[in-house]
Amino acid sequence: MMNQKETDYWLNILYKICDKTQEAVKNARDDPHINEIIKIGADGTPTHKIDDIAEKAAISVLESSNESLILISEEIGEIKIGNDDPKIVIILDPLDGTTNALKKIPCYGISIAVAKIEDKYNVEDLTLNDINIGFVKNFPTGDIYHAIKGNGSFKNGKSMNLSKIKKLEEATVGAYIYRAKLEQIDELCKIVRRMRILGSIAVELCYVADGTYDSFIDGRNIVRILDIAAAQLIITETGGIVTDKSSCKLKSNLKLSEKTSIVASANEHVHDEIVKLIN
Repeated sequence: MMNQKETDYWLNILYKICDKTQEAVKNARDDPHINEIIKIGADGTPTHKIDDIAEKAAISVLESSNESLILISEEIGEIKIGNDDPKIVIILDPLDGTTNALKKIPCYGISIAVAKIEDKYNVEDLTLNDINIGFVKNFPTGDIYHAIKGNGSFKNGKSMNLSKIKKLEEATVGAYIYRAKLEQIDELCKIVRRMRILGSIAVELCYVADGTYDSFIDGRNIVRILDIAAAQLIITETGGIVTDKSSCKLKSNLKLSEKTSIVASANEHVHDEIVKLIN
């Protein structure tokens, strides 16, 4: 676990990363080539120029911090920053919701998670359960969500309240169901009151934490840890439930190649009903 001094120090760096990245994305708006695909990123997906700009801005802050760490990021992959033994692993998605950013749909932002390395010989064994700090910002709205393991989660500095809805028939669910198997989602689609797909998993998971959503689901087994590392902590520190689609605790290693399914809910009533339906 991190002590208070360590937490405050790294949270301050996360704010700096966020500000620098948001400024870079904003300034890139005038670039006529911002939508161009310039390469295939380390995660195997196309990298738009705006993704590259955002990531480089974030990395510049980390490089100037004079800290030694391991960075896992969407475009560059896994790299070591600094000359000493790394003390921290940072999981970064510098622009979650790239298409939204390019099309000016107001749901995109940055996701950053921090895990302290307690034993340099066990770095490979770190999992989502080892995340100490989660940080997500929705750039268009300005909303900042952050969580500190064991010390709660916050939206714009204030504690959050989960939804109290317990019936799926009354629930609003973020559901990434495109290209999913019909038999997995048919019953869910018939019962749930409302479904939303906004295009930024990190931001939408935070909507579970602040009560906007009652639940969020992506059962396709293609969710990257980059998208969920920060937000899953934000939800659990608010008192919500996060599992895979089989209702098992998330235990993915902190690796770019790791993929999972996810079901996140405000309470066990909605959560259990969704898990039952999709299985």
